Amino acid sequence: MEGTKSNAQVALINGLLLGVALVLFSLLMYVIGIAHDSKLQYISYLIIIIGLVLSMKQWRDKYNDGFLTYGQAFSNGFLTILFASIITAIWMIIFFGLIAPGEIENMLRTAEDKMYETQPNMTEEQVEMALKWSKMFMTPAMMGIWGFIGNLIIGTILSAIVSIFMKKEKPIFAE
Repeated sequence: MEGTKSNAQVALINGLLLGVALVLFSLLMYVIGIAHDSKLQYISYLIIIIGLVLSMKQWRDKYNDGFLTYGQAFSNGFLTILFASIITAIWMIIFFGLIAPGEIENMLRTAEDKMYETQPNMTEEQVEMALKWSKMFMTPAMMGIWGFIGNLIIGTILSAIVSIFMKKEKPIFAE
């Protein structure tokens, strides 16, 4: 064992790094003009998987004698994504509140266009009501909260899957 760090300490450091990577990816997508509903946004899942693998590997190989149970791996992954989700939620509040407040209006216009396109039988009143409800959930704070919840759910699922491959049980008769 190289040093003494707890699972939570390793997850905190890696979660902060993963959060920064996700923020930089989001910023890059914004700067080059990629829409929020673009298929390229799925690259963020790959970034999360890489972050989880690196965190679990570091915990297993550097601080846990080269072994990792499924539970330890999942715990590390969950804590890593928890810290990363906090960073990304803060970023979303700052982004939608200060950097690009007009983005929410763009997203609402896109939603309105899609409503007319996919449901041509909707009346003006129905569209207005749907947009009114959407606006209530599309404030910078709500975007941060929904982003946090979404990242945490997706990250927890990915942690459960990645943990299967990262675990390395101690042999029963090992010294």
